[in-house]
Amino acid sequence: MSELKEYMEDAHMSGTDMAKTLGCSRVTISNLLNGAHEPSTALLIKMAECFNCSTDYLLGLTDYPESKSDGKTRHFSEQLRSCLKMSGKTEYRLQKDLNISRSLTYRWLSGKAIPTVDSLIALAKYFGCTVDYLLGREN
Repeated sequence: MSELKEYMEDAHMSGTDMAKTLGCSRVTISNLLNGAHEPSTALLIKMAECFNCSTDYLLGLTDYPESKSDGKTRHFSEQLRSCLKMSGKTEYRLQKDLNISRSLTYRWLSGKAIPTVDSLIALAKYFGCTVDYLLGREN
């Protein structure tokens, strides 16, 4: 996550400072910086809020850091339902196209779970929208 490193440098923050700000361990920050793993969805959202940028930018999906957040957040389940409706796709088609289990889509649509970052990226590509949109951070 080169974008995270840039933001930390601009803010003159160490890994320890960033960990305190985000409420995670310094090891987690180190692992993110060296590419050992992706952040959790919750941590990704915290980072975007901390730096006032889009999750898509932090994930390297866009070159534009500006967040289009309107300050109102909508739940992922609402956004997923909206994407399904706008695209004319059924839950069944989504499950087959992205190889997602019925139980997982049920948990997403009922608001009992949110996807991993990898799943969010796949869903955003599938629906032609941003990760921020799926997370309810933009209209």
